[in-house]
Amino acid sequence: MKPKLILMSHGKMAYETLQSAQMITGELNDIYVVSMDAEDGLDGTRAKYNKVLEELGDTPAVVAVDLFGGTPFNVASMTSLNDATKKIITGLNLAMVIEYSVSTIEDVSALANQLLDTGRMAVQTVGDDDDDCEIDE
Repeated sequence: MKPKLILMSHGKMAYETLQSAQMITGELNDIYVVSMDAEDGLDGTRAKYNKVLEELGDTPAVVAVDLFGGTPFNVASMTSLNDATKKIITGLNLAMVIEYSVSTIEDVSALANQLLDTGRMAVQTVGDDDDDCEIDE
């Protein structure tokens, strides 16, 4: 069985990233969202994350967080860092979510690595000196 995906962010970034991915891929049912509101702080964000974890139980999941060292990252780390069924990655972006939608990888560590690689590849500099970006006319 393919692991689930949990998106965590400050504000509505995680929710909106999922919405954008669904514009491209169609409905995605195995993705959960934890959006930290300004008033949530550590405790409120932890409560939201724990609610998702309760729903998932022992189901493996990749936790994609927006920012290394931020509150959503800290919550995920404090709660799931030593849980072998959960793998935390940072730098959440749209390419990761789209990759998740087409992936058939069932191992949570391998899936986390694939999403991380895809996310990194999606970050590029585009300009006159970029040989990798050629537009055919």
